[in-house]
Amino acid sequence: MKNRELNSAVVLCGGMGRRMGSDKGLLVMDGRTFIEIITDRLLEYFTEVAVVLRDSRQAGNYRDLLDSSISVLTDEVPGVGPLGGIFTALGRISGSAALFLPCDSPLVTREFLLNMKDAFRVMGDRCDAIVPCRDGLLEPLHSIYSVKVRDHIEGLLAKNERRVRVLLDSIESCRLDAISLDPTLRSFRNFNRPEDLRI
Repeated sequence: MKNRELNSAVVLCGGMGRRMGSDKGLLVMDGRTFIEIITDRLLEYFTEVAVVLRDSRQAGNYRDLLDSSISVLTDEVPGVGPLGGIFTALGRISGSAALFLPCDSPLVTREFLLNMKDAFRVMGDRCDAIVPCRDGLLEPLHSIYSVKVRDHIEGLLAKNERRVRVLLDSIESCRLDAISLDPTLRSFRNFNRPEDLRI
C-alpha cells in the first residue's frame, strides 16, 4: 500500500440557490460569508484549494472574498449541476484526487477533514471515490474523487446523465460511516432555506 497524502480540496458553488433565494456561498454567518468560512478552514489542512462557480459573472462576486492562493474555476460544461463542477475541478487540480464540499456546509469540522485525509491514506489506492454514508444515504458532495473518474464523468454528461449517484454506482466507491468521520455530523449540515439559518 502506497502512502499518499490528500492535498487538494474543492468547494462547489455553482448552484442557483433557488430554495434559499440567493447565492448560498455568499450567505453570512458570524460576520463572514460561507465561502470565507469554508475556504479558510480548508487552507489549514490542504495545500491546494479551489472553488468552482457557474460562470465568470458569479466568479466576479467571489474573487475579493477569497485568499489569493485559491483557484477560482468556472464550469466547463454549464448547467449540469454538481457533477459538472466535479468534472471541471478534476481537470484542474494538481493532485491525484480531491475532497469536495458544497458551499452550503460552513460547519465542516477539523475532525472530519483530518479523518477524510486519513481515509485517503489508507484507501486511496483502491478507491475511485471515498463517500460518507449515514442512515443508508450517501453524502456525495462531502466526498473524495480521483482524477481517474474524469473521463467517466465526461461520458455520463455526454449522455445527459447528471446524477452523482449514478457515477458512484458505476465506479469503485468506498463508503464510510459518516459518524465515524464526524461524530457531531455538523460537517454535513446543509443550509438550503432561509429558515435553516436560524441555528
